[in-house]
Amino acid sequence: MKKTLSKKITFFVIVILLVVISTMVLFSYHFFKNFYKEQLAQEVAEELRAYARMIEDGFDEDFISYLVVEKNRERHVHMIFFDEKLEPIYSSHAVSEKWLKQYQNWVQQRFETGGKTLEYVDTGIDFHIPHIWAYQPIIKDEEMRGFFFVDQDTGEFEKAKLQLLLLLFSMGLFTLFIGVLLTIYLTKVISKPLIKIGETTREIAKGDFDSKLSIDSDDEVGQLAEDIRVMTKQLKEYRDSKQQFISHISHDLRTPITYIKGYSAVMKDAQVIDEKDWRRNLDVIYNEAKRMEHLVSDLFQLTKLEEGRIALHKEEIDLLHWLESIVATRQLMFDNHSIKCEIKGNMNEVKALIDQQRLGQAVINLLENSIRYTPKGGTIFINVVDKELETIIEIRDNGIGISNVDLPHIWERFYRVDKSRSRESGGSGLGLAIVKEIVEVHGGSVAVESEEGKGTSFYLKIRK
Repeated sequence: MKKTLSKKITFFVIVILLVVISTMVLFSYHFFKNFYKEQLAQEVAEELRAYARMIEDGFDEDFISYLVVEKNRERHVHMIFFDEKLEPIYSSHAVSEKWLKQYQNWVQQRFETGGKTLEYVDTGIDFHIPHIWAYQPIIKDEEMRGFFFVDQDTGEFEKAKLQLLLLLFSMGLFTLFIGVLLTIYLTKVISKPLIKIGETTREIAKGDFDSKLSIDSDDEVGQLAEDIRVMTKQLKEYRDSKQQFISHISHDLRTPITYIKGYSAVMKDAQVIDEKDWRRNLDVIYNEAKRMEHLVSDLFQLTKLEEGRIALHKEEIDLLHWLESIVATRQLMFDNHSIKCEIKGNMNEVKALIDQQRLGQAVINLLENSIRYTPKGGTIFINVVDKELETIIEIRDNGIGISNVDLPHIWERFYRVDKSRSRESGGSGLGLAIVKEIVEVHGGSVAVESEEGKGTSFYLKIRK
């Protein structure tokens, strides 16, 4: 049988309740038993001392007879008044010779040895219910006048003790019953959403990312449900991204492969070799092979960046001088665009610890993106901003801008803002994804601001 969480919780709660309730019942029972036992013994001793003081104040046989016989006739007690020689004078009840002898021996032994004047004695009477035996000597004018002896039956106390035990036991059983009911109810309340979460996660594991988990609570279970909802959303996005990735890769690879296969087939099946046609065909084959090489290279680099398998070789450099050198080595790609590099603020120099090759690739990707979406004659600004905790490289253009719909997705792989652009003019769709990974490998972050028709600003934030 499957050990469910509710069964485990119920079992442990029952065990704990049993231990706690049993301990409390036993402790309470022994406490009250000893308390009443001491109270009863104290009452007997106080009664004997009171009798002794009254007799010592005025020795009167009629009064003694009243105290011993009349007052105790209806009580569960044997009271005897012995003279100084331990001969019985007055007795509240008829006592056999056997028990009278035992009373006398007990009083004599303890009086002569100075033993206890009160003891619990198992007399064997009334199913071994213990009795209290106590005596009090009567001394008047320094002369022994006799002894008061009491044989107190504790049967009523034993009945009260048994009733107390039954009461405590009943209360314990009732508490246990209520505790078990509450535990079962609470475990069902707790386990019900957990069972639902389990069923939903099994559906998710089978690939059903549209399963809805409608659990709303402000406790740990609610937080678990929210985490699972977030996880499901991420898994769904990952699945969709994976499908899109495969689709894009298939398309991007199929196009050049088709060109290469088609032109190579034309060349293979040609009956007459035309050098001009062959050169044109070879140019197409070469360019498509080169595009495939760039795509595979970008994919390989992006994979390594995402897996953290890129080793950075950082060195401290002057950022403005470094950026100006990148611009100078790529003048041909600017195509009549104006490029301006400067430091924002009052500083003449800003240094940063970076990997020049990796971060340089990110800057070039952003420059190519700005050139691609900025009309000829436009201006591209490269600004360096030095802050307390980070250094920011801003690449801003006055191009066509990016819509609010596209802006959240531009860092995704293969995402293109202009869906109508061809692969040839629009790039592989991996450039901005590579930029983001390179900056994050440096421990930084990327950001973008854009307005349609006014331009776009990219920010590379490098922590110090």
